[in-house]
Amino acid sequence: MLRSSCIVALWACGVDADSGHTSVTNSLNHAISQGINGIYSGGGSGVLVRSLLDGLFNSDVNVVPASFVHNDLVAPSIMYPGNFGSVWCPNDGSSGYSKTGQCETDSLTGLDNPWSYAQLSVVINSAMTDLFPDFDNIQDGQWGWMVFYATDSNSVDQRCRYLASASGYDCPGGWLDLSSNWVADSVHKGAGYYAAGNPYATGGGGGAGCHFAPYDPYGISQTDAYDANGNNLVEDSDCQCNYAFSSNWDEWVTNWIMNAAPKAAYSWQGWFKEGKAPSFALDLAACWMNNPRDMINLQNAVWYRRYDWSSQMLPVSSWDGTPLNQRLYWGWNEIPVDRVTIDTATNWDAVFIKMPAAVCDGSDSDNVWCLTTGGQGVLERDLDTWVSNDFLLVGASNLGTRPGSYIIYMTDSITASGAWTRSFYCQDWQSPSGKYKTVFVPVTTSNQYGACYLEWGGR
Repeated sequence: MLRSSCIVALWACGVDADSGHTSVTNSLNHAISQGINGIYSGGGSGVLVRSLLDGLFNSDVNVVPASFVHNDLVAPSIMYPGNFGSVWCPNDGSSGYSKTGQCETDSLTGLDNPWSYAQLSVVINSAMTDLFPDFDNIQDGQWGWMVFYATDSNSVDQRCRYLASASGYDCPGGWLDLSSNWVADSVHKGAGYYAAGNPYATGGGGGAGCHFAPYDPYGISQTDAYDANGNNLVEDSDCQCNYAFSSNWDEWVTNWIMNAAPKAAYSWQGWFKEGKAPSFALDLAACWMNNPRDMINLQNAVWYRRYDWSSQMLPVSSWDGTPLNQRLYWGWNEIPVDRVTIDTATNWDAVFIKMPAAVCDGSDSDNVWCLTTGGQGVLERDLDTWVSNDFLLVGASNLGTRPGSYIIYMTDSITASGAWTRSFYCQDWQSPSGKYKTVFVPVTTSNQYGACYLEWGGR
């Protein structure tokens, strides 16, 4: 709860700058700060972000996907751009191995993909202790309580939970025994219907499992790859990542590229023998880890090796080194967390607007005004959706509640070293039709908190 007297009477605080920081953005930026003693060591402990419009809000699943944000992660586009169309778009109708659906065109912008749009999400920092056991010690080398995927993984909707006691897999829509015999039923629903947490550390295994093919022949479609020492990408029937690679996760990526082998029933997945891979190959190879540091190292390794594995056909892209062209990359991770906890509004630190990667063409001053006029119109449309769903309220009087009107921005910008980095901030902005505006109240000697909120634009 925000307690500044200025929040009660914001009209007395004034606005003397159009962008800057508040106590909330300062706290979030500290939480995502780089490690000072190496990767994920000594800096911030990270935050979770979650889009609420993925069809799982108020659903019956036990876990929902969130993404872990930290500035030791070096790839762009670290949040799923899900407010229009498909992340497979734009494309030429083929992944190189299968046909793709037609890309829908947005009548507001004429675009057929979401990569140039801002994204609305919620950010969780202060409630991380409610989502992760022993969160205060999460950077310790022995911490291993949860489930982390370094890439997109379909953790909630296309993973089978292995049950050793029953000698088979609980999959979405049926049961699969160890001989790959499939029995469809309405009882089994897959890994998303188990409680959150590492199943080897008293957790329920929600989202932990092997990738499932939800089409005939129904079965496990997890990619295998065995190196010269007999090490597969996964080390067990739960498709946990093989920690034989933990000293250098780049070797996991090398093994995937050199030795990838689809299950026999899915031989069409012939990447690396027949050409480079589409982006969704990451889902099929994705394994889970029990801690953020290993996830960060593997996620970074996948990014560093992008030219070696990606066909750049899905979405069609051309990573020529310019920041803008690197935007079209599946750069997010996936962490299945307890649905009720993360979707409870009192656990949200703020709603935020994530800028597209390099929104100002790679300058060091990324901001909302660099969105195209159409892109700003899409943001206004998305604000309508969030307000109508009561995820976001309007007006200074709602600053201290959750859901409330507190709203901030996040940039996704490239550094001189070529690594991508994130920053939360606040900015004055008015939507194209004048319906909404975001208002920045800076921290001052008389207002130690500042504020950032959604207000009616007064059109």
